[in-house]
Amino acid sequence: MAIENFDEVKTYFESNKDSDDVKAFVSGLNPVTVDRIKSLVSEDKDIKGFMDSEKDKHASKSLETWKQNNLEKVLEEKIKERFPQADPKDVELNKLKAEFEAMKQESVRKELTNKALKFAQEKKLPSDLIDFVVADDEESTQKNLEKLTAIFSSHDEEIKKQFASDNSYTPPNNKGNVGGDEKIREQIKKFMG
Repeated sequence: MAIENFDEVKTYFESNKDSDDVKAFVSGLNPVTVDRIKSLVSEDKDIKGFMDSEKDKHASKSLETWKQNNLEKVLEEKIKERFPQADPKDVELNKLKAEFEAMKQESVRKELTNKALKFAQEKKLPSDLIDFVVADDEESTQKNLEKLTAIFSSHDEEIKKQFASDNSYTPPNNKGNVGGDEKIREQIKKFMG
C-alpha cells in the first residue's frame, strides 16, 4: 500500500492525537526503552534540561531531609571535637599547674638574683644593675654578668688611662730641699743630740 499524500496522514494523526487508537498506534511505533530514553536525553536539549531539573529537585529534597534528620548531630559532634568541654576538675588542675609553674619560676628568679648579687659584690659591680642582668636561666644570667664585668673593666681601664694622661705628676726638684723623711731624721738628730 503506497501512501499517496503523506501530509494527509500527518494531518489525520495531528487532528486525532487524543484518540485512543492513534495513541496506541503511535506508542507501538516507538517503544519506550531505557536506551531510547538515554539517547533522547543526550540528543535533545529540552529533554536534558527537564531531566536535570528533576534530578535537582530530588537531590534538594533528599539534602533537606538529611539536614533535618542528621545535621544537628553532626554539628554537635564537630563542636565537641574542636572545643571539648573541660571537666571542672581539669580546669582547676590546670589552674593549679599554672600557679605552681609561676611559683617555681619566681623561685628560680630569686635564686638567680641572689647568685648575681653575690657575683656583683665579689667583682665590685653596682648592685642596681642586677635586675637588668638576671635572665630566665642560670646560663643566660651568667653570660649577662660576664658582659657587665667586661664592660666595667674596660670602662675602668679607660678612666685610668685618661686620668694618667691628664694629670701627669712631676716630682719636685730636691736641690737644696730636704725631703719629708730626711727632714724628720734631721729634726730627731737635733733634738736627741
